[in-house]
Amino acid sequence: MSWLPGFEFDVFISYARVDDITADGPDESGWVAQFHRHLDVALAKKVGRLNTVKIWRDVRQIGGNQLFDQTIKDAIQGSALFVALTSNGYLASDYCREELRRFVQKAQQEPFGLALGDDSRIFNVLLNNVAHAAWPPEYPRAGGFPFNDAADPDQAGEPVDPSSEVFRTHLRALTEAVYKTLCRFKEPGPARDASRADAPGHFRVYVADTADTLSSVRKRVVNELRQSPDVRLAAGVPPPFEAAEHDTAAAAEIEAADLSVHLLDAFPGREIVGQEASSYPQRQVELALAHGKSPLILVPQGVTPESIEDAGYAAFLDQLENGPRRQSAYHFQRELPSVMTRQVLSMVDQLKAQRASPPPASLGATLLDTHVKDQLYAFELGQYLIKRHVETFINPQEDNPAANITSFTERLKKVGILVVFYGAVPWEWVRERVSIALHIAVSEGCPLLACGVYVAPPRKPDADRKFSPPFLALEWMDHTGGFNPGAVDRLLARAKAAEAPGG
Repeated sequence: MSWLPGFEFDVFISYARVDDITADGPDESGWVAQFHRHLDVALAKKVGRLNTVKIWRDVRQIGGNQLFDQTIKDAIQGSALFVALTSNGYLASDYCREELRRFVQKAQQEPFGLALGDDSRIFNVLLNNVAHAAWPPEYPRAGGFPFNDAADPDQAGEPVDPSSEVFRTHLRALTEAVYKTLCRFKEPGPARDASRADAPGHFRVYVADTADTLSSVRKRVVNELRQSPDVRLAAGVPPPFEAAEHDTAAAAEIEAADLSVHLLDAFPGREIVGQEASSYPQRQVELALAHGKSPLILVPQGVTPESIEDAGYAAFLDQLENGPRRQSAYHFQRELPSVMTRQVLSMVDQLKAQRASPPPASLGATLLDTHVKDQLYAFELGQYLIKRHVETFINPQEDNPAANITSFTERLKKVGILVVFYGAVPWEWVRERVSIALHIAVSEGCPLLACGVYVAPPRKPDADRKFSPPFLALEWMDHTGGFNPGAVDRLLARAKAAEAPGG
């Protein structure tokens, strides 16, 4: 239990591994490990007891048999505060930025929100003197907590020595701020947005920004949805109006919603602050295609590309209606404005009925066998498979392909599809993983239906495709030009055909 009720951890420390290594290799003498211990003791002194304020850091808590991605996700979900150790390494790490994004999304969906009064739940600890313009957009506007020795604004500096008085001074300021924010969670009647506290079974709808010409239609849609007792409206965005902050807030609301509604007219709508060529309605459609579960796009019947003065916006609408739908499944309909509200309510009823029905049967569980160097590609593929209702396991590996054969065997027994990742690792690693999997499948009687090689950037030699193991045809899934859903779908189709009688 954490010091705060309702959370598993009080503080989540997010950091780049490069900031914790020493010349002798990663150990508990690294800077991050020392910072963790100092903060732990300082907070223990504030509350008066040791081991009461719970701080989570991945190196300390992850066990050898735990799945990295899910463990991190669970820890973020259960944490009250997020401490980001900002450095050049942190900003260069896609995984660190993903941790930050996940915390923002989950915090925005909680009754407390991202801030308690003026106190942000995100703490920016500056290991390097990173310019404000380079900070991630999710960071609060506050000045952050400097833990570097930069003598002037043009220097990056290095993290200060944890044994120094300068470090202790900075630590006191950070500890006071963290403790103050933790205490605000316990204050009676914290500010809560009741519309966000969804009870189980509620259906959440996001109604996007629209042009003034359809504002009355949007109001009717919102008012009708409010009449349904089991429908909750997501918070309207904007504000915030600035481009980066808008994208963060809108993406979080859209991803949390069961349905996003987009009313588009011949006019693009309000321009985004700082981006004259883009409007809020158009940008929110783009975010829905990337993050939404069920985007519904409604356009008046009389609106044609020829009737739109803005050529870029006209091309955008034409692409939505007639172009390939690569990023996500969405619904595009032309309707009279007078019946748009009815179409939205009809879509809500359809999706609610689908949710009430049993989920479609899983096509067959999939094991993602990846080296730690290629785990980000495994995360991307895993998200796509989950949307396709495919149960997904991950099997991260170290440099030795023969390591953890026992766990590899146990996971192969549970799946029908294997995907081996070929990105930063040499081809020999991939080839050996496929060979080991085939040997296990034959000797242990694993129900392996299909095997794919996920080819991540950079481009690979064509000669590698000639590898053809016995009894199992490989599906070469080329993602070197970006994530390719078609390649994944072909692998799933192959597994389905093999599963069918006589396949």
